[in-house]
Amino acid sequence: MLKTLIKITPVSVIELFESFILAKYPRTKWFVTKSTPDALEAISERKVVSVFKNAAQKTPAYQKLLKTYNINYKEINTIKDFNERVPQKNKENYVRRYPIEARCMYEKLPAHGNIDESGGTSGVATNWIHDFEEQNLLFRSLKFEFNYIFDGNTKNFLVISAWSTGPWATGVKFCELMERMALVKNTATDPKDIIKTLKMFGTNKNYLIGGYPPFVKNLIDECSREINWKRYNIDLVTGGEGVTLEWVNHIRKKLRPETKIISSYGASDVDIGIGFESPICFHIRKAVAGNKELQEKLFGKERELPMIFQYNPTVHYIRNITNKEGKPEFEITLLDKKAAIQKIKYNLHDEGKKFAYKELIFIMEGHDKNFLTNFMKKSGSKDILKLPFLCIFGRSDGTLSFDGANVFPDQIETSIIKNKDVAKKTNRFKIQKKYDRDHNVQFHVHIELKNRHKPSVSLKNKYAKIILDELMDVNPDFKESYTKNKKLKPIINVYVFNHPLFRQDNVKAKNSYIIKEK
Repeated sequence: MLKTLIKITPVSVIELFESFILAKYPRTKWFVTKSTPDALEAISERKVVSVFKNAAQKTPAYQKLLKTYNINYKEINTIKDFNERVPQKNKENYVRRYPIEARCMYEKLPAHGNIDESGGTSGVATNWIHDFEEQNLLFRSLKFEFNYIFDGNTKNFLVISAWSTGPWATGVKFCELMERMALVKNTATDPKDIIKTLKMFGTNKNYLIGGYPPFVKNLIDECSREINWKRYNIDLVTGGEGVTLEWVNHIRKKLRPETKIISSYGASDVDIGIGFESPICFHIRKAVAGNKELQEKLFGKERELPMIFQYNPTVHYIRNITNKEGKPEFEITLLDKKAAIQKIKYNLHDEGKKFAYKELIFIMEGHDKNFLTNFMKKSGSKDILKLPFLCIFGRSDGTLSFDGANVFPDQIETSIIKNKDVAKKTNRFKIQKKYDRDHNVQFHVHIELKNRHKPSVSLKNKYAKIILDELMDVNPDFKESYTKNKKLKPIINVYVFNHPLFRQDNVKAKNSYIIKEK
């Protein structure tokens, strides 16, 4: 009934209703826990066509892109039209092709707002423009998540922003938005300042510390002699990269049992706060980790356990696709007409897939008919968010993320090519993200030598120096992270020609540059 009503209601009326619902936390919570999931998806489908037409009418660069694909926006009137005919946008065909102002509404930079940066393969930063007005929708979404997960509506928090400093999206946005909900101190990645802050304000406060996983772990591990973590009411929010269940368990043991450790998903290209790890997400992840058959059914035989998030379909429309290599990816559309740069069918090239709420719960109940009942008993929660799920495996475009910094195989290759001595000895290489027995993240570079060359300590050290020097020179994100966390120094492993680690690539048309941990 509600879904049918949404299909015939003007989008302008839907947007007014949405604003009314999002204005107050109790209303929002009631709507996303009591209404049918299909209704939320129906709102998303109605809004996305309207947002597309708005962008097509007002954005010069987007008009040119559509013309390239012979698309008349007036002919796109249904969700089927949008999904099947509207071209995908990405960095290659849109961001790098058109000037930044041409990608803005009316070809003008907003008078008020902010500019974020993200690094790239060449070390040339990409800038992302955000209008001040578009922060309102993001704020209302994050406020709901803050209240739902951390009880922000009933507790006073002192929030410590421990993200990297500079123009990177997460640190800037986190402080801007959280200071509207709590008292915020931006310590950046300075453990001494964080410890000093905790001791200054004492053990009676509620603290929320936000930061990239490697830094958060180093903070908790390395400062345990300076502070008794269990005396403080501390919750954690991380992002920028995934964490293992073992990582979460390791951190939880050092904090109070009731500590909440939550991951979030976002991207500079679109925005922070696309998805968040609700309690049911973590419950699903734990259940899948202990059931190989279920994991294969959901994600395939050779896929590792992904991060699992929920997202608000009235803010983002997400559609599953398959890339040229057969990997699952997704397109995302930001459903905000006030955004300075409209994100329409944008592909982040993250490997992952969306599940409708009913779809994933149906599969879980197929393996445990009392799945939801068991979850509510364990969590003590009576209200389950009936939002769709977004499962993220990592980057699909050949990158690995360390402490919020993306490292590209191209950067490793360039460092080798620049040095003639090692270049003539190098056959192939692979990069890998691993965890040691203490759950610290490690950056491994595996290098296969050409025939008749042998590994040596001096050669290994030479690789280590040229690779680290290159990353520090061209990758500002990595430089920022490494400066604060020396454990991110590349660990070099050198192998003889035709080593088994590389032999599997002999039958492939292309080399595989990423080793994924099983």
